[in-house]
Amino acid sequence: MADTVNPEGAEMTREPEGEGVVSARGRFQSQYRKISDDVRRGAERASAEIRRGADTAREKYEDVAETARDKYRDVADTARRSYTRVSSEAGNVSREVSLYVRDNPGKSVLIAAGVGFLIGLLVRRGGGDDEE
Repeated sequence: MADTVNPEGAEMTREPEGEGVVSARGRFQSQYRKISDDVRRGAERASAEIRRGADTAREKYEDVAETARDKYRDVADTARRSYTRVSSEAGNVSREVSLYVRDNPGKSVLIAAGVGFLIGLLVRRGGGDDEE
């Protein structure tokens, strides 16, 4: 208990020192530490979970990206080979047609005229359907 002194220095009364206040403060500090520790542990657990989730997502992304790169390489290689083959075939067909036309000029003109006539009939017939 503390003594209370008036301004003139005379002792007035004795007040309780507040043992209840000290005890309540200690309980409050203890609860505060417990809550802070719980919050810190919860934050650490959440942070660890987020890190694990991010690592898992990164690994899956890398797997998908690698698969996509492999597929792209496969498709690009197939397209390149196909283009080379088609280009080569087109060159061969062009050479063969040129040789045939040189060897058979009369037949070539008649075939070209026949194809032109057929195309003309088809175009004309297609146009006639629209007029009706």
